[in-house]
Amino acid sequence: MKSNAPIRKLPANTVGKDYVVGDLHGCYGLLERLLNEVEFDKACDRLFSVGDLIDRGPDSLRCLQLLEESWFYAVRGNHELMMLDFFSSYLATGKFDPLEDIVDNGFLEYGGDWVSGYVDADRHCMTQEFNRGLILALQMPLMWVVGEGSTRFHVIHADLVRPDYKTAGHIVWLDSDIDQWLERQLIPPEVEQRLYWSRALMSSQLAEQEVAGTQTGLSLTFCGHTYAAKPRQLLSHLCLDTGAFVSWWSRIYGEEGDNSGLTLFDVQESRWVSASYRRDDVFWGEVSAR
Repeated sequence: MKSNAPIRKLPANTVGKDYVVGDLHGCYGLLERLLNEVEFDKACDRLFSVGDLIDRGPDSLRCLQLLEESWFYAVRGNHELMMLDFFSSYLATGKFDPLEDIVDNGFLEYGGDWVSGYVDADRHCMTQEFNRGLILALQMPLMWVVGEGSTRFHVIHADLVRPDYKTAGHIVWLDSDIDQWLERQLIPPEVEQRLYWSRALMSSQLAEQEVAGTQTGLSLTFCGHTYAAKPRQLLSHLCLDTGAFVSWWSRIYGEEGDNSGLTLFDVQESRWVSASYRRDDVFWGEVSAR
């Protein structure tokens, strides 16, 4: 399989445990707390990420550098996509002029202003450590397929809702569709965009309908992108974005606390643990399907 394929497959973990973490958004400190809580073993355990490693939180580059770890597997989120678009000219030329090369794609407005700390103005480029992170982001896939049969699961950023869901026989793409993409090592463009951006399942009219917690023919699919107070499951999608950056902002600006935080899911034990910048303890829970 190509190392830069947009969809990649891994065998089941037979020697350790698999965990999936929600949108990090630079909240590296929360991740450290959660990994310590579950006694994560870097020699045999694996950590999957639903993307959006960067922006809004305090340690974006440190989260991006996780991609160098052999035990860490992430998909590209819309924030990594915006960063790569923002630096498209720089990636092609190796030179960066903040006054001329700015791509107004919303990256800075939606939390990307942290990159200003890594501009090497004298050399008209970014720092070496940032360059490394940028190259790592280029290599991120859009989907991981892990395991086979009853233990199979997927990791994506947004959702697998079909663009024609109103007329199709089922609302979401199924394992059979994903297997075809995997065989061709190609994700259709219309699917690719929804993997980055779609909120159709978690924050639209679909979320308000009485849809089953699981979808026949679709293995458990971890996602993020649309945050809520707790993880929730709809049509085999388990959304783990619980607003890690919101807990950071509320701490910084002295706002009233809520239940926001970073969530880590234990795949084998089917339970989750959450940590917040607003509290010192962690909170354990289980997902109840709708």
